Amino acid sequence: MRNQAFAFVKPHAMQSQAVATYIGDVFEDGGVRISFTRRMTGPELAASGVVDRHFARLAAGAAYAGAAPLETADEGREAFKRTFNETWDKALKTGRIVGADLARAKLKDVDAKGLCTAWANLGAIEVGPDLYVAWFEDAACYVLNGFYPAIRESYLAPGAAIQAMLLDFEMPWREFHETIVGADHPEAALEESIRGYLYDRAGALEMIIDPVDNILHASASPLDALREKTIWLDEAQWRGDPLLAALAQRTGREPHALVAQVCARAADPAVQARFADMDTERVAEDLAAILAG
Repeated sequence: MRNQAFAFVKPHAMQSQAVATYIGDVFEDGGVRISFTRRMTGPELAASGVVDRHFARLAAGAAYAGAAPLETADEGREAFKRTFNETWDKALKTGRIVGADLARAKLKDVDAKGLCTAWANLGAIEVGPDLYVAWFEDAACYVLNGFYPAIRESYLAPGAAIQAMLLDFEMPWREFHETIVGADHPEAALEESIRGYLYDRAGALEMIIDPVDNILHASASPLDALREKTIWLDEAQWRGDPLLAALAQRTGREPHALVAQVCARAADPAVQARFADMDTERVAEDLAAILAG
């Protein structure tokens, strides 16, 4: 059974034609077929809201204004108390935990990049899935996901663009991830992978390549790919998703009846971790059993 990943070249990498050409050559030489591609500009991304939907948990933390509940972990709350010498619940109750978007209003004359730099220098800790916090003494508040506005702006800037793709391949998903794309942290990626090769040449390319700006996004699994396709692409592009077709065959249900249920599960970090680097056939088998239960 074929695998199909959703991927996009990130804005910083789109500035180099040499990088774009190299990525295409690696896919071709590695037996990865680009079955669909679309260039999306910053203004188009801004109008669609797709960036916040893609980074949904990070965006939700940055947008926090005290209304919605926050998903934290016990170890995260304990780390918060050790680091800041007060409990998470007390800080939350007194309204001193705010998202990065609201914090920018409290921190005068700080743009997204400035907030990101200041936030990182303060030493943030993780308190939950995709939820990070740092204490800003001057504003007397804890700021959630202070790096995210800068990420968002890098996608939405007038001159920014991404290149979205559907990638078809017969190799195991783990091999695609490790040998073609490369580890998410480029410094740990195999030298022959896209991320590893370009990371070693970042100086010559005059590019910053790190775990955030790591050249290329690629789905972590067939389940992740299906969710991302529904976020980024029109139905005509994701209707033939191989995982959706395999699930429909195994469950006897129409693909349209499965999409919402499957994508809701795919948004759960625990589910994402369970199916990471798993091939389409295995994901379909395991997921069909879960849906039947």
